[in-house]
Amino acid sequence: MIRIAPFRALSYSHKKIKDLSKVIAPPYDVISKDEQDKLYKKSAYNFVRLDLNQEADSYDAVARLLDEWQNQGVLERDETPAIYFCAHRFKLNSGEQKSRLGFFALTELQDFSTGSIRPHEKTLDAPKEDRLKLMLASNAQLSPIFVLYTQPKQTINRILSVAVEGLAPFVETELDNGDELKLWRVIDPAVIEKVQREMAEQVILIADGHHRYEATLRYRDQLRSVHGAGTGNEAYNFILTYFANIDDDNVVILPTHRLVRGFTHKPFLELEEALQTYFYVEQHPKTPEGKASFLKAFKNAAKKHRVIGASFKRDPRYLILRLKNKRTMQRLAKDLSAPLRELDVSTLHVLIIEHILGMSPEDQVNGATIRYSQDEELVLQALEKEDYQAAFILAATKKDEIQAIVTANETMPQKSTYFFPKLSSGLLVNKIEPEEQIQVAGGS
Repeated sequence: MIRIAPFRALSYSHKKIKDLSKVIAPPYDVISKDEQDKLYKKSAYNFVRLDLNQEADSYDAVARLLDEWQNQGVLERDETPAIYFCAHRFKLNSGEQKSRLGFFALTELQDFSTGSIRPHEKTLDAPKEDRLKLMLASNAQLSPIFVLYTQPKQTINRILSVAVEGLAPFVETELDNGDELKLWRVIDPAVIEKVQREMAEQVILIADGHHRYEATLRYRDQLRSVHGAGTGNEAYNFILTYFANIDDDNVVILPTHRLVRGFTHKPFLELEEALQTYFYVEQHPKTPEGKASFLKAFKNAAKKHRVIGASFKRDPRYLILRLKNKRTMQRLAKDLSAPLRELDVSTLHVLIIEHILGMSPEDQVNGATIRYSQDEELVLQALEKEDYQAAFILAATKKDEIQAIVTANETMPQKSTYFFPKLSSGLLVNKIEPEEQIQVAGGS
Protein backbone atom coordinates (compact mmCIF):
# COMPACT_ATOMS: atom_id res chain seq x y z
CA MET A 1 0.00 0.00 0.00
CA ILE A 2 1.24 3.48 -0.89
CA ARG A 3 0.67 6.20 1.71
CA ILE A 4 1.17 9.75 0.54
CA ALA A 5 0.72 12.96 2.50
CA PRO A 6 0.65 16.75 2.14
CA PHE A 7 3.55 18.66 3.67
CA ARG A 8 4.70 22.16 4.56
CA ALA A 9 7.22 22.91 1.84
CA LEU A 10 10.14 25.25 2.19
CA SER A 11 10.44 27.45 -0.92
CA TYR A 12 11.97 30.72 -2.13
CA SER A 13 10.23 33.89 -0.96
CA HIS A 14 8.87 36.02 -3.81
CA LYS A 15 9.63 39.11 -1.71
CA LYS A 16 13.32 38.26 -1.49
CA ILE A 17 13.82 36.51 -4.84
CA LYS A 18 12.24 38.36 -7.75
CA ASP A 19 13.54 36.09 -10.51
CA LEU A 20 13.34 32.39 -9.65
CA SER A 21 15.27 31.42 -12.78
CA LYS A 22 18.39 32.87 -11.10
CA VAL A 23 18.17 30.49 -8.15
CA ILE A 24 16.70 27.25 -9.53
CA ALA A 25 19.37 24.71 -10.52
CA PRO A 26 19.59 21.45 -12.43
CA PRO A 27 19.73 18.24 -10.36
CA TYR A 28 23.04 17.87 -8.52
CA ASP A 29 24.00 14.68 -10.35
CA VAL A 30 24.08 16.27 -13.83
CA ILE A 31 26.06 19.40 -12.89
CA SER A 32 29.66 19.56 -14.15
CA LYS A 33 32.36 21.53 -12.31
CA ASP A 34 32.13 24.34 -14.88
CA GLU A 35 28.34 24.47 -14.53
CA GLN A 36 28.66 24.50 -10.74
CA ASP A 37 30.97 27.54 -10.94
CA LYS A 38 28.54 29.34 -13.28
CA LEU A 39 25.60 28.66 -10.94
CA TYR A 40 27.60 29.99 -7.98
CA LYS A 41 28.19 33.24 -9.90
CA LYS A 42 24.57 33.46 -11.03
CA SER A 43 23.22 34.26 -7.55
CA ALA A 44 24.31 34.23 -3.92
CA TYR A 45 21.12 32.25 -3.32
CA ASN A 46 21.37 29.74 -6.16
CA PHE A 47 20.21 26.34 -4.96
CA VAL A 48 23.44 24.67 -6.08
CA ARG A 49 24.99 26.09 -2.89
CA LEU A 50 22.75 23.69 -0.95
CA ASP A 51 22.46 20.71 -3.25
CA LEU A 52 26.08 20.62 -4.46
CA ASN A 53 28.11 22.81 -2.13
CA GLN A 54 31.77 23.41 -3.04
CA GLU A 55 33.05 24.43 0.41
CA ALA A 56 35.66 22.26 2.13
CA ASP A 57 33.24 21.38 4.96
CA SER A 58 30.35 21.04 2.52
CA TYR A 59 27.86 19.21 4.75
CA ASP A 60 28.22 21.60 7.69
CA ALA A 61 28.26 24.53 5.26
CA VAL A 62 24.91 23.43 3.82
CA ALA A 63 23.37 23.14 7.29
CA ARG A 64 24.56 26.66 8.19
CA LEU A 65 23.42 28.12 4.88
CA LEU A 66 19.98 26.52 5.09
CA ASP A 67 19.47 28.04 8.56
CA GLU A 68 20.75 31.44 7.36
CA TRP A 69 18.42 31.55 4.37
CA GLN A 70 15.44 30.69 6.58
CA ASN A 71 16.42 33.31 9.17
CA GLN A 72 16.83 35.91 6.40
CA GLY A 73 13.43 35.02 4.93
CA VAL A 74 14.96 33.90 1.64
CA LEU A 75 13.34 30.51 2.19
CA GLU A 76 9.88 30.40 3.77
CA ARG A 77 7.94 27.42 5.04
CA ASP A 78 4.23 27.08 4.26
CA GLU A 79 1.89 27.22 7.24
CA THR A 80 -0.60 24.72 5.81
CA PRO A 81 0.31 21.23 4.53
CA ALA A 82 -0.31 20.91 0.79
CA ILE A 83 0.35 18.77 -2.20
CA TYR A 84 1.88 20.74 -5.07
CA PHE A 85 0.62 20.38 -8.63
CA CYS A 86 3.18 21.08 -11.35
CA ALA A 87 2.93 21.78 -15.09
CA HIS A 88 6.22 21.64 -16.98
CA ARG A 89 6.26 22.83 -20.62
CA PHE A 90 9.31 21.74 -22.59
CA LYS A 91 10.49 21.14 -26.12
CA LEU A 92 12.09 18.06 -27.69
CA ASN A 93 15.03 18.33 -30.10
CA SER A 94 12.53 17.70 -32.89
CA GLY A 95 10.78 20.94 -31.92
CA GLU A 96 7.69 19.15 -30.56
CA GLN A 97 6.16 20.86 -27.51
CA LYS A 98 5.21 18.78 -24.47
CA SER A 99 3.57 19.57 -21.14
CA ARG A 100 4.17 17.08 -18.35
CA LEU A 101 1.80 17.16 -15.39
CA GLY A 102 2.81 15.84 -11.99
CA PHE A 103 2.55 16.53 -8.29
CA PHE A 104 4.78 16.72 -5.23
CA ALA A 105 3.87 15.05 -1.95
CA LEU A 106 5.47 12.99 0.78
CA THR A 107 5.59 9.21 0.42
CA GLU A 108 5.92 6.82 3.33
CA LEU A 109 9.27 5.05 3.04
CA GLN A 110 9.09 1.31 2.50
CA ASP A 111 11.78 -1.34 2.13
CA PHE A 112 11.88 -2.69 -1.41
CA SER A 113 10.87 -6.10 -0.09
CA THR A 114 7.25 -4.89 0.27
CA GLY A 115 6.99 -4.67 -3.52
CA SER A 116 4.97 -1.43 -3.46
CA ILE A 117 7.94 0.82 -4.24
CA ARG A 118 10.30 -0.59 -6.81
CA PRO A 119 13.70 0.44 -8.14
CA HIS A 120 14.61 -0.12 -11.76
CA GLU A 121 18.34 0.64 -11.75
CA LYS A 122 21.35 -0.47 -9.71
CA THR A 123 23.04 1.95 -7.30
CA LEU A 124 26.57 2.79 -6.13
CA ASP A 125 27.74 3.28 -2.54
CA ALA A 126 29.51 6.66 -2.83
CA PRO A 127 26.47 8.73 -3.96
CA LYS A 128 24.31 7.13 -1.25
CA GLU A 129 26.87 8.02 1.43
CA ASP A 130 27.03 11.61 0.14
CA ARG A 131 23.24 12.11 0.26
CA LEU A 132 23.01 10.49 3.71
CA LYS A 133 25.62 12.85 5.16
CA LEU A 134 23.80 15.79 3.60
CA MET A 135 20.48 14.80 5.20
CA LEU A 136 22.04 14.13 8.60
CA ALA A 137 23.68 17.56 8.56
CA SER A 138 20.73 19.57 7.26
CA ASN A 139 17.72 17.53 8.45
CA ALA A 140 16.15 18.24 5.08
CA GLN A 141 15.37 16.52 1.82
CA LEU A 142 16.68 19.08 -0.62
CA SER A 143 15.40 17.51 -3.82
CA PRO A 144 12.60 15.05 -4.60
CA ILE A 145 12.83 11.60 -6.04
CA PHE A 146 10.92 11.12 -9.31
CA VAL A 147 8.49 8.20 -9.36
CA LEU A 148 6.04 6.80 -11.88
CA TYR A 149 2.58 5.37 -11.34
CA THR A 150 0.22 3.90 -13.94
CA GLN A 151 -3.26 5.28 -14.57
CA PRO A 152 -4.53 5.11 -18.16
CA LYS A 153 -7.61 7.23 -17.39
CA GLN A 154 -5.46 10.10 -16.02
CA THR A 155 -7.76 10.41 -12.99
CA ILE A 156 -5.26 12.13 -10.68
CA ASN A 157 -4.15 14.65 -13.29
CA ARG A 158 -7.78 15.47 -14.00
CA ILE A 159 -8.62 15.87 -10.28
CA LEU A 160 -5.72 18.27 -9.75
CA SER A 161 -6.30 20.19 -12.98
CA VAL A 162 -9.90 20.86 -11.95
CA ALA A 163 -8.77 21.84 -8.43
CA VAL A 164 -6.44 24.59 -9.70
CA GLU A 165 -8.57 25.77 -12.64
CA GLY A 166 -8.74 29.57 -12.64
CA LEU A 167 -6.16 29.91 -9.85
CA ALA A 168 -2.85 31.72 -10.34
CA PRO A 169 0.18 29.52 -9.70
CA PHE A 170 2.44 30.56 -6.81
CA VAL A 171 5.45 29.68 -8.97
CA GLU A 172 5.61 30.66 -12.63
CA THR A 173 9.02 30.91 -14.21
CA GLU A 174 10.91 30.33 -17.43
CA LEU A 175 14.21 28.45 -17.21
CA ASP A 176 17.33 29.33 -19.19
CA ASN A 177 16.58 26.59 -21.72
CA GLY A 178 13.11 27.99 -22.43
CA ASP A 179 11.18 25.49 -20.29
CA GLU A 180 8.19 26.92 -18.41
CA LEU A 181 7.31 25.81 -14.88
CA LYS A 182 4.06 26.44 -13.00
CA LEU A 183 3.34 25.25 -9.48
CA TRP A 184 0.10 25.40 -7.47
CA ARG A 185 -0.57 24.64 -3.80
CA VAL A 186 -3.51 22.27 -3.25
CA ILE A 187 -4.72 22.46 0.36
CA ASP A 188 -8.37 21.34 0.01
CA PRO A 189 -8.62 18.25 2.29
CA ALA A 190 -11.27 16.65 0.04
CA VAL A 191 -9.03 16.90 -3.03
CA ILE A 192 -6.01 15.63 -1.13
CA GLU A 193 -8.00 12.66 0.16
CA LYS A 194 -9.11 11.78 -3.37
CA VAL A 195 -5.50 11.74 -4.53
CA GLN A 196 -4.46 9.67 -1.51
CA ARG A 197 -7.17 7.11 -2.28
CA GLU A 198 -6.18 6.94 -5.95
CA MET A 199 -2.54 6.32 -5.00
CA ALA A 200 -3.18 3.82 -2.20
CA GLU A 201 -3.22 0.65 -4.33
CA GLN A 202 -0.58 1.76 -6.80
CA VAL A 203 2.82 0.15 -7.25
CA ILE A 204 5.27 2.96 -7.91
CA LEU A 205 8.51 2.83 -9.83
CA ILE A 206 11.51 5.01 -9.00
CA ALA A 207 12.41 6.71 -12.26
CA ASP A 208 15.13 8.98 -10.85
CA GLY A 209 16.58 9.24 -7.36
CA HIS A 210 17.54 5.64 -6.50
CA HIS A 211 20.57 6.80 -4.49
CA ARG A 212 18.49 9.37 -2.59
CA TYR A 213 15.80 6.80 -1.80
CA GLU A 214 18.24 4.28 -0.38
CA ALA A 215 20.08 7.03 1.52
CA THR A 216 16.76 8.17 3.01
CA LEU A 217 15.99 4.64 4.19
CA ARG A 218 19.28 4.72 6.08
CA TYR A 219 18.48 8.21 7.41
CA ARG A 220 15.09 6.96 8.65
CA ASP A 221 16.72 4.00 10.39
CA GLN A 222 19.29 6.21 12.12
CA LEU A 223 16.60 8.58 13.41
CA ARG A 224 14.46 5.66 14.57
CA SER A 225 17.44 4.41 16.59
CA VAL A 226 17.58 7.80 18.34
CA HIS A 227 13.86 8.62 18.72
CA GLY A 228 12.35 5.14 18.96
CA ALA A 229 9.67 3.45 16.84
CA GLY A 230 7.10 6.19 17.46
CA THR A 231 3.75 6.17 15.65
CA GLY A 232 5.17 5.65 12.14
CA ASN A 233 3.92 9.09 11.08
CA GLU A 234 7.05 10.99 12.15
CA ALA A 235 8.49 13.20 9.41
CA TYR A 236 11.62 11.07 8.99
CA ASN A 237 9.47 8.12 7.85
CA PHE A 238 8.61 9.96 4.61
CA ILE A 239 10.41 11.14 1.50
CA LEU A 240 9.84 14.13 -0.79
CA THR A 241 8.46 12.74 -4.06
CA TYR A 242 7.42 13.94 -7.50
CA PHE A 243 4.76 11.74 -9.13
CA ALA A 244 4.15 11.39 -12.88
CA ASN A 245 1.85 9.06 -14.78
CA ILE A 246 3.75 6.64 -17.04
CA ASP A 247 0.64 6.40 -19.23
CA ASP A 248 0.92 10.10 -20.09
CA ASP A 249 2.47 10.67 -23.54
CA ASN A 250 4.20 13.73 -22.08
CA VAL A 251 6.40 11.49 -19.91
CA VAL A 252 9.43 11.18 -22.17
CA ILE A 253 12.31 8.69 -22.01
CA LEU A 254 15.49 9.59 -23.87
CA PRO A 255 18.28 7.18 -24.83
CA THR A 256 21.60 7.35 -23.01
CA HIS A 257 24.62 6.87 -25.26
CA ARG A 258 28.09 5.70 -24.18
CA LEU A 259 31.70 6.74 -24.66
CA VAL A 260 34.04 3.92 -23.60
CA ARG A 261 37.76 3.65 -22.82
CA GLY A 262 40.03 1.36 -20.83
CA PHE A 263 39.80 -1.84 -22.85
CA THR A 264 42.78 -3.55 -24.46
CA HIS A 265 43.14 -2.45 -28.06
CA LYS A 266 42.16 -5.13 -30.57
CA PRO A 267 43.62 -5.31 -34.08
CA PHE A 268 41.12 -4.07 -36.64
CA LEU A 269 40.60 -7.45 -38.34
CA GLU A 270 40.11 -9.24 -35.00
CA LEU A 271 37.47 -6.75 -33.88
CA GLU A 272 35.79 -6.91 -37.30
CA GLU A 273 35.61 -10.70 -37.14
CA ALA A 274 34.18 -10.69 -33.61
CA LEU A 275 31.45 -8.20 -34.49
CA GLN A 276 30.47 -10.08 -37.65
CA THR A 277 30.32 -13.35 -35.71
CA TYR A 278 27.46 -12.05 -33.59
CA PHE A 279 25.90 -9.17 -35.55
CA TYR A 280 24.61 -8.18 -38.95
CA VAL A 281 26.75 -5.11 -39.68
CA GLU A 282 25.58 -2.12 -41.73
CA GLN A 283 28.35 0.33 -42.63
CA HIS A 284 28.33 4.09 -43.27
CA PRO A 285 31.41 6.16 -44.16
CA LYS A 286 32.82 8.42 -41.44
CA THR A 287 32.12 11.66 -43.30
CA PRO A 288 29.63 14.46 -42.49
CA GLU A 289 27.21 12.99 -45.03
CA GLY A 290 27.89 9.48 -43.75
CA LYS A 291 27.17 10.53 -40.17
CA ALA A 292 23.82 11.98 -41.19
CA SER A 293 22.88 8.83 -43.12
CA PHE A 294 24.09 6.64 -40.22
CA LEU A 295 21.94 8.42 -37.63
CA LYS A 296 18.89 8.42 -39.92
CA ALA A 297 19.32 4.72 -40.76
CA PHE A 298 19.84 3.88 -37.07
CA LYS A 299 16.59 5.58 -36.03
CA ASN A 300 14.65 3.88 -38.81
CA ALA A 301 16.13 0.47 -37.97
CA ALA A 302 15.38 0.95 -34.25
CA LYS A 303 11.66 1.20 -35.03
CA LYS A 304 11.67 -2.43 -36.23
CA HIS A 305 14.68 -4.12 -34.66
CA ARG A 306 16.96 -4.03 -31.63
CA VAL A 307 20.07 -2.27 -32.91
CA ILE A 308 23.21 -0.62 -31.52
CA GLY A 309 25.16 2.12 -33.28
CA ALA A 310 28.94 1.95 -32.96
CA SER A 311 31.98 4.02 -33.85
CA PHE A 312 35.57 3.02 -33.04
CA LYS A 313 38.51 5.38 -33.01
CA ARG A 314 40.55 5.23 -36.22
CA ASP A 315 37.84 3.13 -37.89
CA PRO A 316 36.66 5.04 -41.00
CA ARG A 317 33.08 3.77 -40.66
CA TYR A 318 29.98 4.13 -38.53
CA LEU A 319 28.37 0.76 -37.81
CA ILE A 320 24.80 -0.37 -37.12
CA LEU A 321 24.82 -3.71 -35.29
CA ARG A 322 21.85 -6.09 -35.17
CA LEU A 323 22.14 -9.28 -33.13
CA LYS A 324 21.95 -12.41 -35.27
CA ASN A 325 20.78 -14.90 -32.66
CA LYS A 326 19.03 -14.39 -29.29
CA ARG A 327 20.65 -17.57 -28.02
CA THR A 328 23.96 -15.70 -27.79
CA MET A 329 22.61 -13.59 -24.93
CA GLN A 330 20.88 -16.61 -23.38
CA ARG A 331 24.30 -18.28 -23.17
CA LEU A 332 26.24 -15.25 -21.94
CA ALA A 333 23.64 -13.88 -19.51
CA LYS A 334 22.02 -16.94 -17.97
CA ASP A 335 21.40 -15.10 -14.70
CA LEU A 336 19.21 -12.47 -16.38
CA SER A 337 15.51 -12.84 -17.15
CA ALA A 338 14.36 -12.85 -20.77
CA PRO A 339 13.06 -9.22 -20.69
CA LEU A 340 16.38 -8.02 -19.25
CA ARG A 341 18.51 -10.08 -21.66
CA GLU A 342 16.66 -8.62 -24.64
CA LEU A 343 17.45 -4.98 -23.81
CA ASP A 344 19.86 -3.25 -26.19
CA VAL A 345 21.78 -1.95 -23.17
CA SER A 346 22.28 -5.52 -21.89
CA THR A 347 23.58 -6.66 -25.29
CA LEU A 348 25.95 -3.70 -25.31
CA HIS A 349 27.38 -4.25 -21.83
CA VAL A 350 27.43 -8.07 -21.75
CA LEU A 351 28.23 -9.06 -25.33
CA ILE A 352 30.14 -6.10 -26.76
CA ILE A 353 31.87 -4.35 -23.85
CA GLU A 354 32.51 -7.41 -21.68
CA HIS A 355 32.72 -10.39 -24.06
CA ILE A 356 34.18 -8.80 -27.20
CA LEU A 357 36.17 -5.87 -25.75
CA GLY A 358 37.17 -7.71 -22.56
CA MET A 359 36.12 -5.14 -19.96
CA SER A 360 34.86 -6.69 -16.71
CA PRO A 361 31.58 -5.59 -15.11
CA GLU A 362 33.62 -4.05 -12.26
CA ASP A 363 35.71 -1.99 -14.70
CA GLN A 364 32.52 -0.78 -16.38
CA VAL A 365 31.21 0.87 -13.20
CA ASN A 366 34.41 2.34 -11.75
CA GLY A 367 33.50 5.83 -13.00
CA ALA A 368 36.54 6.35 -15.23
CA THR A 369 35.82 4.07 -18.19
CA ILE A 370 32.34 5.05 -19.39
CA ARG A 371 30.86 8.48 -19.98
CA TYR A 372 27.15 8.92 -20.61
CA SER A 373 25.25 11.47 -22.68
CA GLN A 374 21.84 11.90 -24.28
CA ASP A 375 23.42 13.88 -27.14
CA GLU A 376 24.38 11.54 -29.98
CA GLU A 377 26.23 14.25 -31.90
CA LEU A 378 28.30 15.14 -28.83
CA VAL A 379 29.22 11.48 -28.29
CA LEU A 380 30.39 10.97 -31.86
CA GLN A 381 32.40 14.21 -31.82
CA ALA A 382 33.97 13.46 -28.43
CA LEU A 383 35.24 10.10 -29.68
CA GLU A 384 37.39 11.85 -32.28
CA LYS A 385 38.56 14.72 -30.03
CA GLU A 386 38.93 13.14 -26.58
CA ASP A 387 40.59 10.15 -24.93
CA TYR A 388 37.95 7.52 -25.73
CA GLN A 389 38.20 4.33 -27.79
CA ALA A 390 34.58 3.73 -28.79
CA ALA A 391 31.17 5.38 -28.94
CA PHE A 392 27.87 3.51 -28.79
CA ILE A 393 24.47 4.91 -29.79
CA LEU A 394 21.34 3.37 -28.26
CA ALA A 395 17.60 3.69 -28.80
CA ALA A 396 15.45 4.76 -25.85
CA THR A 397 14.23 2.01 -23.53
CA LYS A 398 10.47 1.59 -23.96
CA LYS A 399 8.02 2.04 -21.10
CA ASP A 400 6.62 -1.49 -21.44
CA GLU A 401 10.17 -2.91 -21.30
CA ILE A 402 10.80 -1.10 -18.01
CA GLN A 403 7.51 -2.32 -16.53
CA ALA A 404 8.22 -5.94 -17.58
CA ILE A 405 11.62 -5.86 -15.87
CA VAL A 406 10.31 -4.26 -12.69
CA THR A 407 7.45 -6.78 -12.56
CA ALA A 408 10.08 -9.54 -12.68
CA ASN A 409 11.73 -7.93 -9.59
CA GLU A 410 14.90 -7.15 -11.51
CA THR A 411 16.92 -3.97 -11.94
CA MET A 412 18.33 -2.58 -15.15
CA PRO A 413 21.97 -1.67 -15.77
CA GLN A 414 22.99 1.82 -14.71
CA LYS A 415 21.99 4.66 -17.01
CA SER A 416 19.47 2.55 -18.92
CA THR A 417 16.87 5.30 -18.88
CA TYR A 418 16.78 9.09 -18.86
CA PHE A 419 13.41 10.59 -18.01
CA PHE A 420 13.27 13.98 -19.71
CA PRO A 421 13.26 16.67 -18.58
CA LYS A 422 14.99 16.21 -15.25
CA LEU A 423 13.35 17.90 -12.28
CA SER A 424 14.75 21.31 -11.38
CA SER A 425 16.17 21.63 -7.87
CA GLY A 426 15.11 24.49 -5.65
CA LEU A 427 11.36 24.49 -6.23
CA LEU A 428 10.49 22.74 -2.95
CA VAL A 429 12.44 21.49 0.08
CA ASN A 430 11.14 19.13 2.75
CA LYS A 431 12.44 20.32 6.12
CA ILE A 432 12.36 17.46 8.62
CA GLU A 433 11.43 18.07 12.23
CA PRO A 434 11.73 14.66 13.92
CA GLU A 435 8.77 15.18 16.26
CA GLU A 436 6.40 16.43 13.54
CA GLN A 437 3.51 14.08 12.77
CA ILE A 438 2.62 13.81 9.07
CA GLN A 439 -1.06 13.87 8.07
CA VAL A 440 -1.85 10.72 6.08
CA ALA A 441 -5.08 9.35 4.63
CA GLY A 442 -8.07 9.18 6.94
CA GLY A 443 -6.42 11.46 9.47
CA SER A 444 -4.31 8.58 10.79
